[in-house]
Amino acid sequence: MSTKEKVVIIGGGWGGYRLGYGIDHRKFDITLISPENTSAVTPLLASAACGLFDPRLAHEPIRRKDFHAKYIKAFVVDIDFNRQALICQPAFEELKDERFEVFYDRVIVSPGCQSNTFGIPGVAENAIFVKNVANANTVRSRLNEILEMASLPGTSEARQRQLLHIVIVGGGPTGIEMAAELSDLFDGDLGVLFPHLKDKTSVSVLDVAPQILAPFDQKLSEYACSALKTNKVNVKLGCHILKVTPDTIESKESGVTGYGMLIWATGNRSIPLIDQLQLRKTERGLTRILTDDHLNVFSPDGSVIPNVFAMGDAADIEGGTLPTTAEVAIQKADYLISLFNSGDKRPFQYKQRSLVTYTGAWDGVIQGQREYTGYGAWLSWRSGNFFWTRSWRRRILMGYAWFMDWLDGREIIRN
Repeated sequence: MSTKEKVVIIGGGWGGYRLGYGIDHRKFDITLISPENTSAVTPLLASAACGLFDPRLAHEPIRRKDFHAKYIKAFVVDIDFNRQALICQPAFEELKDERFEVFYDRVIVSPGCQSNTFGIPGVAENAIFVKNVANANTVRSRLNEILEMASLPGTSEARQRQLLHIVIVGGGPTGIEMAAELSDLFDGDLGVLFPHLKDKTSVSVLDVAPQILAPFDQKLSEYACSALKTNKVNVKLGCHILKVTPDTIESKESGVTGYGMLIWATGNRSIPLIDQLQLRKTERGLTRILTDDHLNVFSPDGSVIPNVFAMGDAADIEGGTLPTTAEVAIQKADYLISLFNSGDKRPFQYKQRSLVTYTGAWDGVIQGQREYTGYGAWLSWRSGNFFWTRSWRRRILMGYAWFMDWLDGREIIRN
């Protein structure tokens, strides 16, 4: 029987995946629990959805030869802190009523978030979310459908324009990059594959905020908005969505508008586990577990619970507000890896990295020690995409895909 401490990681996203690889398996008995047996490389989802490369390259399998943690495909539905036990539900429809327990010496709560529909009627039923490769495949499949439907003989021009109108709700990096990739696709390969439809496509970005790319300076946000409009992307700000049907979206400002595909790229809300746990949490906005600067969680009375840590989108440090980004999750994971492996007990400090977003047509915006736009920003974004990928196998395949796209065009019809 192993005498190593049992470390259990809840969640296989950016932080959980990195922890599973980084914590020393020679010192700890590591288990990762997640309902997904792959980990999405979220910055690649828009490119994958628009046919730039095989969507399978936009996620990594958790089970790999060099992954030494035990993996369990399940949801954690509750934690008994007194018994140091996780109550789990198998992530299979036919086993959804079963429960089992996993015991821990140390646990890291990092289950991520889910998309927020804000209670708007019809969103959950009709919108496509952008969280994983399955979502990217849905976008790609629907794109094929609307192109082929619009190509059917006898289809009126009005019907074609509605089918080929893609609405993206959300002006953050995910929504903007999806709009940029779609704009590139419509302006490029579509003209060869569907020349009769090229002038009938349109992309709209809707956001309730007064500017897109809220984390960026206003100057860069305005530049990005102008670049999108130059690429024929319609940007509507201060837009309040009221209702969604299978083929229309209604806003307070613009009334009812038809669409062929609706992509929802805005808002996060907590998953049931976070709501269930009796821990100190944020009181406003997204519900997140509060931690100290060593990422330890608090009980409701304010005392630290030993050996229970939280990070990623589902957690924030008390007294500060860090964004729900991959960079924050990675830095917190690296901090815990150092804490576990070497006992480094210095408090966590977040180091802001450059922010980068693609705006289409080989253009983009970067904010960091230097702020710049244009081709250089696009090159930084594209090379960043390459290095976000977590294995050389995928980097090689991605490089090959980009070369073939340049040589022979995108294979957007392949599903």
